[in-house]
Amino acid sequence: MITALTLLLGAAQCGSVENIQLGEPFSLQLGQQVQSERNALQFTSVKEDSRCPKYTNCLWEGQVVVQLMLGDKDRQAIDLALRPNEPAAAQGMADGYIYTLQEVNPYPQAGQSIKMEDYIITLVVEAI
Repeated sequence: MITALTLLLGAAQCGSVENIQLGEPFSLQLGQQVQSERNALQFTSVKEDSRCPKYTNCLWEGQVVVQLMLGDKDRQAIDLALRPNEPAAAQGMADGYIYTLQEVNPYPQAGQSIKMEDYIITLVVEAI
């Protein structure tokens, strides 16, 4: 039982393909790939994370920008951003789907750096 659970968790961290449900939030680690009805989706990078760290005061609240790759063979990049008061930046449309970024974790803390492999995003994919 423990061995099977360890193998499943290890596969999820190595970019395994899992099916998602349209309209339901799901999480992806950096490098992980999932499959929707017609399209593969992979979380490939964090292009920017300038969010104001917890317990600090900033002039600008900052943003976080992530990149997704869509498709199996003809891959298409799509960037989604979480910016205060700009919900449209969190959405992208491609191939008959709307991709909405809901959350990016971990949230920055003053004096601590975030390793790329620690990033986890929460998305919703909906058919248009």
